[in-house]
Amino acid sequence: MMNIQADTLYTMDDRKRLLRINEPDGGQAPALFIGITSAGPCSFYHEQLPSSLIEKLGYETGFPLDIPKLIRSVETFKPVKSVWMGLAYAFPEKCGQWHPNVQLIDPHHTFQLAEHFPDFIELPYEKMPVAAYVIEDSAVAVCCSARVSTQGAEASLYTAPDFRGRGYAAEAVKCWQHHVKESGRIPIYSTSWDNVASQNVARKLGLLQFGVDFSITTSS
Repeated sequence: MMNIQADTLYTMDDRKRLLRINEPDGGQAPALFIGITSAGPCSFYHEQLPSSLIEKLGYETGFPLDIPKLIRSVETFKPVKSVWMGLAYAFPEKCGQWHPNVQLIDPHHTFQLAEHFPDFIELPYEKMPVAAYVIEDSAVAVCCSARVSTQGAEASLYTAPDFRGRGYAAEAVKCWQHHVKESGRIPIYSTSWDNVASQNVARKLGLLQFGVDFSITTSS
């Protein structure tokens, strides 16, 4: 699962070196991405990292991670811009039926995004499937595919501020993951370490944590 997630999050070269964030206008991939599972860490490195640094980092990516040491090592290459850590979840075989108010947003129904998510109107072309909890022809919670690969799709979840805490987001996720599975891909849900609201959605859905993600991104 962690290899599928990494391949979904980032584009890679033939050596499995990181190139870009896997989005149409994807930015710079991290210098180092580590997926930690019960089987141990799985590490990926940016293609610009010198082989000597990759070898050095390989000795430093054991568990438990020594994050300050990893940062110091990466900074011998370029200044560190950000550090990210989060939880990665898989979906159970059955996630339950979603609320009748949830529907797929296809290119003919983007008007339903206009009130609360006007910046998302172009998303159905790039982020399908796009599932939304709709009230009176207006989407109040949206789940779409942030990044897609041949094997997986990573969820991206948004709820309009006035409609948070009502369970609408979880209902949209149920619909999204169903249609991802129908496409032959594996749905993946991940969240930052401090995003309690997103973790609550994962708990409501009974998602199965399969790992922890950690990355260090340098200045370009």
